[in-house]
Amino acid sequence: MIKTVLNYLLMDQELLNLIGYTHKNKRINPYEPFNKEDYPYIVYEVSPLLAGEGTTQYRLDIRVTTQDVLLLESIANRLLFLFHKKNTGVKLFDKTIYSSKHAGGSGIVFYPDYRVFEQTLTFNIKGN
Repeated sequence: MIKTVLNYLLMDQELLNLIGYTHKNKRINPYEPFNKEDYPYIVYEVSPLLAGEGTTQYRLDIRVTTQDVLLLESIANRLLFLFHKKNTGVKLFDKTIYSSKHAGGSGIVFYPDYRVFEQTLTFNIKGN
């Protein structure tokens, strides 16, 4: 599911434009950023929660880090648009995201030593 989430995020041109993603400057990565000092970036983790026949429920944590709080809000809103859907029905290669729902996360945190803002969004997703 880690690759499926990445492919889903990379399909959205509006999100890629917001974060300045290019093939040389990958700003969306699982677990840790490609370059910790190049903002903005998105880091995500996927953990299985419940396994059923044909579907599994996952917890998806997406952390957004930027130097601009307004940009952070725009990116978070785009992620909510992409993942807060009762029926997503996105098929990517051999995997499908059947549904996803926003389950919480953190408020916006400011780290003055690094002069960056960070927010984590958590989603429950069902896929195969």
